[in-house]
Amino acid sequence: MKKILTICLSLLLLPFSVLAADELTFDADTTITVNGIDLTVISGSIVDQMVVNDSSVVFSLSTNSGVVLRSTGRKILNNNLTDYICGDSYSQISLSGNSLGSSLSVSPSSEVCYTTSGGALATASSGGGGTAVSSKPTTTTGQVTATVSGGGKTTLTTNEGTNVSADLPANAVSASTAVKIEAMDNLTVIDSRPAPGIRNVVGGFVYNYTATANDQIISNFNKDVTLNFTYTDDQISGLDESTLKIYYWKESTSQWMAMVTTVDAENNTLTVVTDHFTYFAIMGLSEGAAGGEETAGQGDLIIFDGDLIRNLNADGMAQFDIYIVKMINGKSFKRLILSPHVFESYEHFDKNGNGNPWDDVKNVSASTMNQYTISDLVRAANDAKVYRLLAGEGADTGLKQWFNMTAEQFLASYDADSIYEINAVDRDAYVLGADI
Repeated sequence: MKKILTICLSLLLLPFSVLAADELTFDADTTITVNGIDLTVISGSIVDQMVVNDSSVVFSLSTNSGVVLRSTGRKILNNNLTDYICGDSYSQISLSGNSLGSSLSVSPSSEVCYTTSGGALATASSGGGGTAVSSKPTTTTGQVTATVSGGGKTTLTTNEGTNVSADLPANAVSASTAVKIEAMDNLTVIDSRPAPGIRNVVGGFVYNYTATANDQIISNFNKDVTLNFTYTDDQISGLDESTLKIYYWKESTSQWMAMVTTVDAENNTLTVVTDHFTYFAIMGLSEGAAGGEETAGQGDLIIFDGDLIRNLNADGMAQFDIYIVKMINGKSFKRLILSPHVFESYEHFDKNGNGNPWDDVKNVSASTMNQYTISDLVRAANDAKVYRLLAGEGADTGLKQWFNMTAEQFLASYDADSIYEINAVDRDAYVLGADI
């Protein structure tokens, strides 16, 4: 098969040569520019074909060919085939071809690469290498190429000073996928997709989320994707903040559907998870308005930081175990309340002020419950000691273990954000066990 080189005119004088009319070899380190980022094809690389586009470079590889591509700026090397090396002086892809042939497409990000453990830069070996990583491509442009091994995250900032984002975990997609968020004029979108009942769209935008791979629209993801939306105090002036939630446009029924929405009112942030993309919008009710135009259901629940939740079983009956929700730094946790005695020791659980805090517990579906990570780490008020709590085999019994270690040792293995502050009654309800 005849091999073809396609490259911009500015590269014609670079040090590579065509061998036997079917191979391209690089006789010296060769710099190419992709998406405004300089990349270096390392001397000795041999490929069948190289195509340089505005946003990507594509190498065709077969038996006996291979390419080493380096970024001295340590840029994230989004690609469709392999993990890359993140060193202290450069990031790098090294890949050999095979008898069946392969096509390596690299779309570098403007972001510097980091390892997946703790966010620290990888440490290079004496040979200039580093740690092989499946780094998450991360951008602030509203567009990102998500990879299979790393996932991807992008944030879009609007001219209203608000942010929207999409965070795809590893293995959410089956191939490199172009993710895009567009802020669309809400009047234009709502004109053809009317808002439900007396709901008001918050801010001037509705957000169109799209994902494409190999020129095909991705209908569903393999894993749930987390979406975050921020709003300003001015945008919700005259609205009841407690009624805010994210709605998505359901094409099959041509209607907006309420999503289970986590509300961080302190930081003006709404969070949802989804397995597909479409139009999304923040909506809320005017102060004093009744929301009776909507049918209550699990999809219409709003969960706030500090809320109490319990699961519904298959028969729709509420189970006894009650959890308290904690939301911090974009993460959501749940912690089991050990017993009725402990539950009633927290006066602030009675949010309605009617003397019956049990009325404030929200019944949620299993899918909603599973959105929250279980935390068993606590610290009592005015007590510096952090404990891990373990529920006992008997009813309303448990064990606590003190983390007898330095802060550095603790942070190396545990998430400090997941620590709950509890009262002394709660702490003392657990029997002291061996130190950790």
